[in-house]
Amino acid sequence: MSEILFQSNALTTAQYEMTALQKNIFYTVQSQLGADDLPGKEYLVRVRDIMSVTNTKNPYEDLRKATENMMQKIMTIAVPNGFIQVAPFSSVQYNTNEGTIAICIDSKLRPYLFNLENRITIFGYNEAMNIPGKYSKRLYEMLSQWKSMGLMKGTIVNLRAALKLEDKYPDWDNLKRRVLEPAVAEVNKHSDLFVKFYPERENRRIVLLKWTIKQKETHIITPTPSELEQKLISEFKLRPDQAKFVIENYEIVFIHRKLHEIVVKNASRRIQSMGAYTAKVFNVI
Repeated sequence: MSEILFQSNALTTAQYEMTALQKNIFYTVQSQLGADDLPGKEYLVRVRDIMSVTNTKNPYEDLRKATENMMQKIMTIAVPNGFIQVAPFSSVQYNTNEGTIAICIDSKLRPYLFNLENRITIFGYNEAMNIPGKYSKRLYEMLSQWKSMGLMKGTIVNLRAALKLEDKYPDWDNLKRRVLEPAVAEVNKHSDLFVKFYPERENRRIVLLKWTIKQKETHIITPTPSELEQKLISEFKLRPDQAKFVIENYEIVFIHRKLHEIVVKNASRRIQSMGAYTAKVFNVI
């Protein structure tokens, strides 16, 4: 599994609602994605991995209900000239003897999870799993999209749409007390981010939120270019001149995504020569 998760910004800001348990199932599938995965591949989720971070008295019953509902859960993703509505999974198969769930991602969702080159949100797998609330998890993803800038701005209307709040908590005080303040407290406690929000008024009405984002010193902080260059040499076996070429010719986020894909591929020892394979991925000689 990857300690870092990647998804398109369009998926980060999509409109949908999932429970904390459903998000953890989705995160666990995300952590196994590889660039070479063919459509229809099944991702094996161990029940004990989900249950280790999710409080439940009836693991299989709660999981069954969660995945059954996810098959009908609609994610509305903005696309040029409109939007697409898609369910996250196309099939879910349980093996109660082995304690596993085999999950297939819907083909229409793949472009938002695979072979991403730009407009990518990067966030920590363990952090996302351990944040307890459903709104807190979504907010963590959204804030992670802007963490390199240290600032996120957005309207309350767009935030409500992304979280599928609809007519819940219609007044500002309720929204702040029931959703925003608990979510901020959980993100600050359980993640690599420390955030605050500042409401801004228009005609005496709060319509905009400004978020400040600080990154804590944790293992998922993006390395500097020089640290990444050393990683390419020591772990991915590139020559110094090859590593320098990669740093100078590719965006840092793109490099991280490709290195993650290499690690996933090599998890089953499918790469015979790490240096040669990495060089091929980045088109260096």
